[in-house]
Amino acid sequence: MNFGAIALKSVVIIAILFLLSLAGAVTFPAATILSNGSGVALTGLLFLVLAIIILSIIGNLLGRGIRTVKKPMEALLLAFVGSFFMGSALALFAILNIPYTARVNLAWLGVSWYSPFLALLFIGAPLMLVFMVAE
Repeated sequence: MNFGAIALKSVVIIAILFLLSLAGAVTFPAATILSNGSGVALTGLLFLVLAIIILSIIGNLLGRGIRTVKKPMEALLLAFVGSFFMGSALALFAILNIPYTARVNLAWLGVSWYSPFLALLFIGAPLMLVFMVAE
């Protein structure tokens, strides 16, 4: 496992999550702490980076497994399932109450019964794309 490539992909994921936060899909609780200017800001930033690195490791393992599949339809289906799991990993960080991580807004697309599932898929799809394209 190349940790330099994972660190680079982590930076790309932070940029994508920032863009998704502009659309209202995720929120960064660490953003208010960073503007505070206290010593807690460094701790919050380290927790955010650690959570994103863990998410990058999960995505790297999923992407590596999907790229080994030979049939294109199976790979496409696994890419969508992997996208859902990338969004679910972000939601799991919120459920486990890991401090200063990105929180998923499950009501981003509406209040229908299928909206949280689509939100996880639409949040996870650009994250999974980072691991499917870049190698």
